[in-house]
Amino acid sequence: MGERVELPWLDEPTFRCFGCSPRNRIGLALEMFRTDDGGLATDVTFTDEYASYPGVVHGGIVSALVDEVMGDLIALDRGMLAFSVTLRTKFLRPLRTRCPYRAVARIGREGNGVVHTEADVLAPDGEPHVMASAAYQPISSQQAADHMGLPAEDRERLAHYFDHAIG
Repeated sequence: MGERVELPWLDEPTFRCFGCSPRNRIGLALEMFRTDDGGLATDVTFTDEYASYPGVVHGGIVSALVDEVMGDLIALDRGMLAFSVTLRTKFLRPLRTRCPYRAVARIGREGNGVVHTEADVLAPDGEPHVMASAAYQPISSQQAADHMGLPAEDRERLAHYFDHAIG
């Protein structure tokens, strides 16, 4: 796998993302890496705390995993924060706790105000266990204020992440 990616928003004091923040004590604290083809990936081994059935990772946690890697890819490659407006996750086989997996994301197409992405979760032998696709809508500065409660001074400092238009 390629080079580790430093996520620039990890230094934000109020940032507690379930997927990637190391300051969220119940979160996944995912570390991202570039793939050779320019995508984004993360390696993860889920503990039993993320199980639904014994030894099986909860499907909602798996959906959070693919949402995270796809959303981070958009933020890094397009320089914008975006909300997922659709997320489709196809489970080919259950993920097991205490087993390593790699989630890999790529950007598909852009248009009609959204960015479309895809992700796979692969076993160590490369066999796909999960296939996902999503559409993301850029976050406006007004949405940052309304939905995230971001005060004006934070919105100004982070303005470069908001108010992007997708053709």
